[in-house]
Amino acid sequence: MKYKTIFISDVHLGTTVSQTDKLLKFLKENEFEKLYLVGDIVDMTAIRRRYFYWNEDNNTLLQKILRMARKGIQVEYIVGNHDIFLEFFAHEYFGNIGLKERDVHVTANGTRCLVMHGHQFDGVIKKMPLLYWLGDTMYDFALFINIWFNRIRYLLGKDYWSLSLYLKTKVKNVVKFIGNYEQLVIHEVKKDTSIGAVIVGHIHMAADKEISRIRYLNCGCWTEFCSAVVEHEDGRLELLRIEE
Repeated sequence: MKYKTIFISDVHLGTTVSQTDKLLKFLKENEFEKLYLVGDIVDMTAIRRRYFYWNEDNNTLLQKILRMARKGIQVEYIVGNHDIFLEFFAHEYFGNIGLKERDVHVTANGTRCLVMHGHQFDGVIKKMPLLYWLGDTMYDFALFINIWFNRIRYLLGKDYWSLSLYLKTKVKNVVKFIGNYEQLVIHEVKKDTSIGAVIVGHIHMAADKEISRIRYLNCGCWTEFCSAVVEHEDGRLELLRIEE
């Protein structure tokens, strides 16, 4: 398939839950002119927690992205909270890849899109960093449990089931957090009346909806249900959920 732009976020290279093989396959099967890496591509916090995991697919993916940038594909890296050290190099270029805190992307049909990771709107990170660390650790543990749980389900002939997705859609406080997060993102976007859409990541919850007349798109992640936002040749934006 041919696209004008692809947006991906939350790959979390360096963790055991990163589905690098699926992302590699997706990038190889599609053509595009521009690639946005919308934060948390490499998970540097995994080093601090001493469970950093690296395999050959991770090397292949990074080499492919660098090679694409050298061959003329425009690659923009938006800094997230798991690779926040890159903020020191914002507005610089690394191997033809631009490093930015945020960017405004203009689609082929003229829609101005604010692109940022989205951790800036997570109140838990700002006000309660210890609680955020605890929640982040528990989320990683839930993903680990989920991997083994679904291996057993697979052996029993049952479909994939996501614990984290269940919690995000069923637990009242989590649903409220996601709703508040989306509203904070939209509040920021509406400060600039020229912006018609916003593309974020961070909460690992793929979404495409209209909020207060602003198009809200969340890239999702590549740790569970793999997804990406794409811009078609005519400027249309679409959320893709990548199947097995």
